[in-house]
Amino acid sequence: MTFCPCKIGIEPEKMSAQSIQDELNALLFDEAVRKACGAKDRELLSIIIAQPKAYHFDFLTGKTEWKVRGKWRKNAGFDIEQNVQLDVEFKDAADECVGLRVIELLKAYNTKVVSEALLYARTIPIEEGTL
Repeated sequence: MTFCPCKIGIEPEKMSAQSIQDELNALLFDEAVRKACGAKDRELLSIIIAQPKAYHFDFLTGKTEWKVRGKWRKNAGFDIEQNVQLDVEFKDAADECVGLRVIELLKAYNTKVVSEALLYARTIPIEEGTL
C-alpha cells in the first residue's frame, strides 16, 4: 500500500540526498502517491538556479528547462547572472501538503547538495491549461 509522504513527518534535514531526490520524484510524478495524498489540484513548481548548478536537478524525471537572466543590484552597479528556470507540473492536495513538502525537501536538498545562498523555488496554482 502506498502512503502520503507528507503525513509521515520525517524531517528532510535528517534524510540523505538520495532519499530527498526519491521522495521529490514520488511526490511530483508517482500516480499512486498522488492518490494516497488526495492530490488533484494542478500546480506548477518553478525553481530558479544559477546555470552552473542546474545539473543538481537532473534527477527530476520530468521538467522543462528555460534559460533566463537574473539582474541583481550590487553596490554601485548590477550583476547579470545566467540562470535556469526548471518548471514541473504536479498535483497537490486541497490542504497543499504536497507543495509544502516539496518546498521543505528542496530547502534541505539545497543545504545538503546545491549550496545556493538563496534557492528560489515556488509553487503556483494552474487555473487553466491545455494538458
